[in-house]
Amino acid sequence: VLLEGMTHLPDGAFRGRTSLVSVACPRSLVSIGNGAFHSCSSLTTITLPAGLTSIGGYGLTSIGDHAFHSCSSLTTITFPACLTSIGNGAFHSCSSLTTITFPACLTSIGRHAFFGCSALTSITFPASLTSIDYAAFHSCSALASVNLPAGLTSIGQHAFHSCSALASVNLPAGLTSIGYAAFHSCSALASVNLPAGLTSIGYAAFHSCSALASVNLPAGLTSIGRHAFDGCSALASVNLPAGLTSIGRHAFHSCSALASVNLPAGLTSIGRHAFHSCSALASVTFPAGLTSIGDWAFVCCSSLTSVAFPAGLTSIGEGAFDHCSALVSVTFPAGLTSIASRAFFGC
Repeated sequence: VLLEGMTHLPDGAFRGRTSLVSVACPRSLVSIGNGAFHSCSSLTTITLPAGLTSIGGYGLTSIGDHAFHSCSSLTTITFPACLTSIGNGAFHSCSSLTTITFPACLTSIGRHAFFGCSALTSITFPASLTSIDYAAFHSCSALASVNLPAGLTSIGQHAFHSCSALASVNLPAGLTSIGYAAFHSCSALASVNLPAGLTSIGYAAFHSCSALASVNLPAGLTSIGRHAFDGCSALASVNLPAGLTSIGRHAFHSCSALASVNLPAGLTSIGRHAFHSCSALASVTFPAGLTSIGDWAFVCCSSLTSVAFPAGLTSIGEGAFDHCSALVSVTFPAGLTSIASRAFFGC
């Protein structure tokens, strides 16, 4: 219990006090310093007074960086109605935290804010939320579902990386981009409906989502980043939209259940290793506008039996069809000028 009359709790006041279980703040308290309760691993309850105006140098519309970092016994949080932002690492490694209900006026969640909250099973996001920053929910391994609000336009890098129980994600209509590795290693995620306004899927966005069986890509999508679906070993079908112009390196690497691909008319190039080790891939339809196939693009596609290249194709990259051991028929176009080394090695 802190003494009545105290107005400020200094920076790091209780940092590392591992035996501290509960804190009752006096009504006179108006500010709490940076890291005041950092690493209070037994802290289960804290009562903040109505007159409190700042935490960690921030107004009570925000929770400061690392304010409750490593409070590993903290199980629940009730946020004030006026809260608009949660700082970087604010609840990092609060490994007993099970549920969060955010206030209606929250607009941003900082970097690593809930990183490693491994007991967190559910989150209710407010309609006001516009951004989720870098690795905000990284390694929240018990989180089973996420319903993202309509106002969210971007998902930060690694935002839900290694949320291994995450089976369901509702992405909002206004979402235009998915960041680098945003859902990397979400190994329980079985399906994703991407919104119509999405134009790009970032590097490794769904890498190693090994349960992902189907993806509906929106009509406005123009690019798929490197490693975007790398290691999605359950992915059996992909509908590539007509407006797609580029498929990045390793985009569908090791999608070992993918049986057929119909490449869209607007596609002009296929990146290196784009379909490497898609061992069930038996059929590929190449678009008329395709001019080049990248190095190792279809290496080890061991179910591919025939390929008919479009008239405009001019080059086939190194090892492009290396070890496509079932390939029995290839039709080359008249305008083909270059076949690189190992292009059909081991066929």
